[in-house]
Amino acid sequence: MFKLPRPAALAAVLPLAGCLPAPVPVGLVLPADPNLTVPPPRYAKATQGVKDFGVVETKDWRELNRQVNPQAAGGGKTDRPGMTGMGDKRDAGGR
Repeated sequence: MFKLPRPAALAAVLPLAGCLPAPVPVGLVLPADPNLTVPPPRYAKATQGVKDFGVVETKDWRELNRQVNPQAAGGGKTDRPGMTGMGDKRDAGGR
């Protein structure tokens, strides 16, 4: 028996299943409530709340970092275990 017509017919009918109308939501079918009050539209600027970021003078990035984290102003020394000697004056480190 030759079974090619069934899959071919199924392949031709399946795309047509997308053409069926979708059920309409109930809220779209019911009429609007005439007693419902709606506030009037109000004007709002498109640039409302926008800040002006003008050109400013350049600052030293080291000083800016100290302002953000004043605890780290110790010159890079840390009290983490295993980090002793890192950044000390004695550490030549190939410099």
